[in-house]
Amino acid sequence: MAARILKGERISLPETSILQEIIDSCKRHGDRVYLEDARTKRQSTFRQVLDNAGAISSTLRNLGQGPGKVVMILSNTSVEALTTNFGIWLSGAASLCLNPNIPTEEHFDKVKEVVSHLDWSVTIICPNRQDGSIDYYRCLEEGNSAEGILMEGRWTGKDHTLGVFSTSGTTGVPNGLRTQGPLLRQLVCPFVSREAVVSRDPLQDNFLVKRHQFFMFFDEFSQRDSSSQDRIDSAVAAKEHSSVHLCLGLAYSPDLNPLDYGIRSELEGMPCHRAYPNVESLKQSLTTHWLTGPAILIDLCKEDNLAAYDFSSFKNFYLGGYALSPQQRKMITEKMTGNRHIIRHVYGSTETGIVTYDRTIPDINSDKLGSIGKVANGVEIKVVDTETGKMQPPYAVGEICVKSPGLMKRYFNKERIENVDDDGFWHTGDLGYYDDDEYFFYNSRISDVMKYKGYQFAPAELEKILQKHPGVLESCVVGKTCIGEGELPAAFIVKKPGSNVTEQELHSYLSGKIIDEKKLRGGIFFVENLPKNPTGKVQRNKLKEMLG
Repeated sequence: MAARILKGERISLPETSILQEIIDSCKRHGDRVYLEDARTKRQSTFRQVLDNAGAISSTLRNLGQGPGKVVMILSNTSVEALTTNFGIWLSGAASLCLNPNIPTEEHFDKVKEVVSHLDWSVTIICPNRQDGSIDYYRCLEEGNSAEGILMEGRWTGKDHTLGVFSTSGTTGVPNGLRTQGPLLRQLVCPFVSREAVVSRDPLQDNFLVKRHQFFMFFDEFSQRDSSSQDRIDSAVAAKEHSSVHLCLGLAYSPDLNPLDYGIRSELEGMPCHRAYPNVESLKQSLTTHWLTGPAILIDLCKEDNLAAYDFSSFKNFYLGGYALSPQQRKMITEKMTGNRHIIRHVYGSTETGIVTYDRTIPDINSDKLGSIGKVANGVEIKVVDTETGKMQPPYAVGEICVKSPGLMKRYFNKERIENVDDDGFWHTGDLGYYDDDEYFFYNSRISDVMKYKGYQFAPAELEKILQKHPGVLESCVVGKTCIGEGELPAAFIVKKPGSNVTEQELHSYLSGKIIDEKKLRGGIFFVENLPKNPTGKVQRNKLKEMLG
């Protein structure tokens, strides 16, 4: 088949403000429970969320905050932090989220020091008053909720900046991204297509969302691991946008609107990116949908007490960040879901929103099992040769380029968008391909491509083969620098529980499956876990550092 641009279902973006839509839906559902803390069982209704957000908005406006200003939230997991984000949006300001693992004065001072070097105005909100910040409870006491939710058309345009997202930093230091309504709408597309799987009955569907995710809040407050007590990480967006999915359904379709039907969410409330759902909460809440990352499911499969978790009520696991291998998908299906096929991949980026997803769940033996799905509604994708720029036919690997109604306008403090071609396609830096049935398959980052003695290949090619070995749970291949030869492929392996696979066994396993240039001349190393960022992506640079 000839090379072509693949297109999702056409959509028309409404002119109505996202914020006004959320306000109207909150009013309609009033005293229905929307948020519940999985640990404390403390609940918040739609009305309470709207009233508190309105009070915060009013106070912020009286303090001089509004369009053109950025308000930072500094808090650990709480319903209050989530409500604050909505209040910031209502005030006209943009929200920016940072998370100290433990909110001590020392960490607060570090945040203030960082903020002092920024060239844009930042206000900090804390749950407990600290010098140089705004106190959350003061906002509630002094704010006028009715006044705070009045939109008055002052910042309802689709180009108004609602938040500052942080990119994942896959290729370097994370960038701050101005986020407008169209990008937020693009995050809900898996739920508003004709293949949408969410019930209209609010009594049938609950969503489990982890850490700081909110129904109009763009993301979580990222944390690396529970031992990193002195680390402050920026929020990472467009990887686990479950909060946005719960409110923006009406943006594209009148047939499905999670917020409009009052669907309830469970706040997992765990502090680290490997946090697991509360066992008792799963038993009591009968949660039906879980938006998370593959790393959490893989780690759960290694837990000795996995049998204590009851996943029988779940209808779907939505996974973003990276794609599971077919072997990992089969393992999770066998160990966690009783061989029920409920895993759906979602692929996108901070800059584009969601661009592909599993519209239907592939059969466990299907050749689509390793795909990242089909093109999302409103999105166009082409795959181009990295050297010539020519569009690629099916099965030919090239750079994935995306045109999306939610495509970013600009990064913070940068005048123009980079890597957008003359046809309006943003070049993602991801390698992949599509098949004859228009399913997409992710290969690797262009920056990860290795070269040995002039021969160039993606490490994902080796990783996919390694992960087919029955004793391998996860694998990552990186290059070990060798003067005169380029990069020697080296593999880091996480064994499956109970596996006794050896280095020699894996070398023998690869023999005959790969060409000479791809042999693991850099060695095979067994590790307990692969280092990952808050979105679950393997940090290849850290593995390269381990090689010396």
